[in-house]
Amino acid sequence: MSVDSPHAPSALRTATAYAAVYLIWGSTYLAIKLVSQHGAFVMAGSRFLTAGVLLLAFAWWRGEVRRSDFHARSWANAAIVGACLMLLGNGGVAIATKTVDSGIVALMTAVTPLWLVGLDTIMHKTHARPSKAVWLGIAMGIAGVVVLKFGDFGGTSGVSTVGVAVVLIATLGWALGSVWSKRPGGAHSPVVATAMQMLAGGAVLMCASVPKELIAHDEWTLLASNPPTTETWLQWAYLVVFGSLCGFTAYIWLLRHQPAARVATY
Repeated sequence: MSVDSPHAPSALRTATAYAAVYLIWGSTYLAIKLVSQHGAFVMAGSRFLTAGVLLLAFAWWRGEVRRSDFHARSWANAAIVGACLMLLGNGGVAIATKTVDSGIVALMTAVTPLWLVGLDTIMHKTHARPSKAVWLGIAMGIAGVVVLKFGDFGGTSGVSTVGVAVVLIATLGWALGSVWSKRPGGAHSPVVATAMQMLAGGAVLMCASVPKELIAHDEWTLLASNPPTTETWLQWAYLVVFGSLCGFTAYIWLLRHQPAARVATY
């Protein structure tokens, strides 16, 4: 849907979605770090599978689910978005933080808007090209991260080349999944489409946890040796509700109704 369409969403609904992404989604990072200590891919995969089931049930309750939504093309789109956002994006950053200083990771993930705006311009040629003000805003955003994290860089003794490459792949994957979510061919309802993306992404993460376990023994072995406490499950539930059902759903919805350059300001 074009943002200039007469059927465009109200300003209040759009502002609420931005608030969910800016504030609610932004509050989940500490919980993600704590929950990941029990197996990053396993805990994230179970989180998105649970959120996907709940969101699909909500869509069914509202009468938005159609049998035609679950054709091969819809699942293919959902799998691409889920794999790019959840496996490459979230998973890549989680892996990179083990070998790259957090200040460097923060700086490198700040280039995601560059990928996002560039890919959106290439893949959706009908959209207006980003103005100089957009590029200036992105540059200022990256400069702001440099200033905020400058003190961390002094304690960085070395940078892992592999870790840097993983971060770059992660940011590119996140941007690609974000832009791909705007393509036609998915479910007719944005709620159903988002639920399918969560289910597909959760399934991909669970599958990826198997080779990661065989290589590093830090998924199922870690989960067994360091089982989640009641506090951990509360943090996990917070991520399901606020990270996935509120934040992620609002992010995907905004990408459908707003220019990628504007959504990238989060």
